[in-house]
Amino acid sequence: MTLIVKPFRKPLIKNITVPGSKSLTNRFFPLAVLSETPVVIKGALESEDAQIMRDALSKMGVKITEIKTESGISNWKIETADFFTNTDDITIFCGNSGTSIRFLTALCALRKGKTTFTGTQRMSVRPIGDLCDALQHLGVNIEYKEKKHFPPHTLFPASIFTHSCERFAGMRKQMRSVHLSGKLSSQFFTALFHIAPRIGLEIIVDDELVSKPYVDMTISVMNDFGIEIENRDNAYKVFRIKQQQFTAPDTVFVEGDASSATYPLAIGLLTGGEVIIENLPKNSLQGDAKFTELVIDTMRNPQYVQYRKEHGIQSKNPFNPVRPLGEIDLEDIPDAALTAIALCGYADGYTKITGLSTLRHKECDRLFAMEINLRKMGITVQTGDDYIEIWGDSQKIHGAEIECFDDHRIAMSFAVLGTVVENVKILDPDCTKKTFPTFWESLEQWRV
Repeated sequence: MTLIVKPFRKPLIKNITVPGSKSLTNRFFPLAVLSETPVVIKGALESEDAQIMRDALSKMGVKITEIKTESGISNWKIETADFFTNTDDITIFCGNSGTSIRFLTALCALRKGKTTFTGTQRMSVRPIGDLCDALQHLGVNIEYKEKKHFPPHTLFPASIFTHSCERFAGMRKQMRSVHLSGKLSSQFFTALFHIAPRIGLEIIVDDELVSKPYVDMTISVMNDFGIEIENRDNAYKVFRIKQQQFTAPDTVFVEGDASSATYPLAIGLLTGGEVIIENLPKNSLQGDAKFTELVIDTMRNPQYVQYRKEHGIQSKNPFNPVRPLGEIDLEDIPDAALTAIALCGYADGYTKITGLSTLRHKECDRLFAMEINLRKMGITVQTGDDYIEIWGDSQKIHGAEIECFDDHRIAMSFAVLGTVVENVKILDPDCTKKTFPTFWESLEQWRV
């Protein structure tokens, strides 16, 4: 299936609501399970990734009840139910959901049954070794089915975890310690943070920790669930989580997804308009919420804005609405960086974005995907292990067939360019269901 993106004929000026945050949704579900008291999750993301998480937890003995609202939006009631006593041997298919397979791998160390994780072919090359090494150090028996340190893999019950619930009666206080590399994924840290309160855990960070805002999000969310996490000297070098019990709120709310918000924000900028995201608070926990400050505000061309003020929004503006980013480190907003890269293909001039090493290990090699697709569109691009250089040209850029590599963010990033460039063809538009199932319908609504 191929979808041709139709350019917008007028500036996008709208207040827009985006789907719920994937990062928050996939944190709230396992935390609700660990809390052992019923928790209602409101505003959760409705997507392929979220469905994978719910289906997996249900298999593990968690009771999940859908609560339909008058507006048709679903809320979800999570009850621990049989999770800690379920002894079934189960297989969990995680598709290409990195957060699901990583968070659930750690969570299943608490189960009394054997758990096997599988996924798509791409999942088999997404690293999970650092997390599994840490779990093995803590006593979990893990078996790799194909290649060491990569899915598919099986976790066997480990007494160090399965008896942790009983230990609360005597509360034997102790602090175990593991080393964990920070260079590949912050999701490994979140996975361990989730289970740490049951055993007491010190995590020593080897190498520099990437994507720190995601770790900050986890710490903040777990604070809401009554868990204290010590980030020693606020240096992201040592984390200490003492053995403690969760005190969950009755209800938690999922704010809009900051990564999904980058697409309408970018279209607003590129078409010479302006977008406000209604369900993304200014004090958002999500790192990608910095996209407006780091990218939109930097790339907005003041000459374009001034001309628009003097001649009106509908006048033929001689200036490009976007200007290059220059040299910038976007390590803290890796998902949003793809939207920035797309914008830079249209901005006239040179941009170098660094801090992008984690993009090599996502749903696809995202730096490679952005590079080859921008080249198809006539833009000069060069990439390295952790950077991309773009020589943008609004006159030279042209339509092309965009290979998405089954990656939702590749599809949506190039859809942004399709709103100002004729004949941009998305070869696999359905891949957006992973995090933004209504993206193409929303794009048409934004057009009018």
